[in-house]
Amino acid sequence: MSQTALSPADVLIVGAGPTGLTAALSLAQAGVGVRIVDRLAAPMRQSRAAIIHARTLEHFERLGIIDDFLAAGVRVHGANIVGEGNIELLHPRLDKLPTAYPFMLGLDQSHTEAILERHLAGCGVKVERGTEFLAYDETDSAVSVRLRQETGALEAASFRYVIGADGAHSAVRAAMKLHLEGETLDTVWITADVKISWEQPADELFAYLGRTGLIFIAPLNDNRWRVILNVSGMTMRDAEKLGLAEISDIILARFGSRIPMYDPVWISPFAINTRLSPSMKKGRVFIAGDASHVHSPVGGQGMNTGIQDAVNLAWKLASVLQGFGGEGLLASYQIERHGNARKLLERVGPATRMADLHSSLSVEMRNHVIRFVGLIGMGDAMAETVSMLDVSYRDSAIVEEGHLGWFSGAPHAGERAPDAWGLRKRSGAQTRLHSLWKGDGRFQLLIFGNAIVPAELPGFVRVIRIFREGNAGDSVFIDRRGEAHKAYSVGSGGACYLIRPDGIISYRGVASDMSLLIKHLQRNFGENQK
Repeated sequence: MSQTALSPADVLIVGAGPTGLTAALSLAQAGVGVRIVDRLAAPMRQSRAAIIHARTLEHFERLGIIDDFLAAGVRVHGANIVGEGNIELLHPRLDKLPTAYPFMLGLDQSHTEAILERHLAGCGVKVERGTEFLAYDETDSAVSVRLRQETGALEAASFRYVIGADGAHSAVRAAMKLHLEGETLDTVWITADVKISWEQPADELFAYLGRTGLIFIAPLNDNRWRVILNVSGMTMRDAEKLGLAEISDIILARFGSRIPMYDPVWISPFAINTRLSPSMKKGRVFIAGDASHVHSPVGGQGMNTGIQDAVNLAWKLASVLQGFGGEGLLASYQIERHGNARKLLERVGPATRMADLHSSLSVEMRNHVIRFVGLIGMGDAMAETVSMLDVSYRDSAIVEEGHLGWFSGAPHAGERAPDAWGLRKRSGAQTRLHSLWKGDGRFQLLIFGNAIVPAELPGFVRVIRIFREGNAGDSVFIDRRGEAHKAYSVGSGGACYLIRPDGIISYRGVASDMSLLIKHLQRNFGENQK
């Protein structure tokens, strides 16, 4: 039986993993009507992705859901990387990261999805389980899709836009006639979620790099640990037969001692693909997360990248649907996020190969490189990269430097807006800059100095004024410690920074001349851009 309907929702999201749920929640909070469907009848219970990085936690703070994640996960403050003979190669810590979340959060994917889905339900949106995406047709103003319900009933519905967040085997990507291009590495890997009785600190990752393979162990919620190891010379079918005893024997042979593991809840082999779709946008249809890029789990970047795809796309769709911005704004999703995914694959692929070396000479050279990184103090820079705080879009067409040469050492347009501590509120209490826009999806205009606020500012821009001295008010904050002024390299002439809903600097300029800011807003977000 076929059923035809015009959906009241503007956006259809296919796939209810972390990427799709984040997109749905971001859009729903912005007042956009969404439907989210998933072909599975129930949420997956496997832990899968298990690391949430600092930049993603900042996005969760902006969405107003951070407290649930911090309560559920395990804070991982560093890593202990050792070579054969248990010789320490590198012992980086994350405590110096310039963020309120200087750690990784160990939390299995099923918990991440449950938290996101619960907040999405609080916005009045329920995941439609057992609903499969079949095909779509596009016109100049809408996307008509065909869905199949769990009962077998067919539905035809129309949406303004469609987001495919349905994983590496994406039906949406297939309907777009796009393919993941790249390679599959020849080594088989095993992942297992277990409990361990050992002396390793519960707030650190552990990595063993030897000639016969590597072992990677990370703390999870519920007193469990994620164990990952490679099994060279074994087929996927052979690896599927491995149990905890065999995994323990492999670790003993490599590490020289047995790690006492017990109570496994998930053991699974996997292959590593390094693949990227040639595009993440085709007309009114977008793909995000694993639907558009897949890669090694080294560094725990996959789920985080998908969530950040969702955040980037959601505010742009919301802006266009609310009448601010047009095709140029939507085209920037491809430029910014596809470019980010390409750089990530270029970095993670070689890192995986370096970890999977076997000859004595190559292993020794790798270990020297790792030690050298620590000796010359590059550990902090690597931590910032892994934590994804350095993701930027400086080449994007929708970010702009208003006054070149005025901001020596300042964060650039296209980069993450720095946080700052010690801002005094009207009540006299101190607050943190990023916390000022918690739960607020508007653009934030930071004005340092005595500039006059332009009357032409659109309603989606919130003004925050920051002074070194004086009286605080509802939108005025006093930076007596000077942290915000230092973070944004504010000189005597003042400065203004326009911060996008994804925490990226959209525009920077001097406070004494707001005309270029107004032009920037009109060019990229003006109503005539619909």
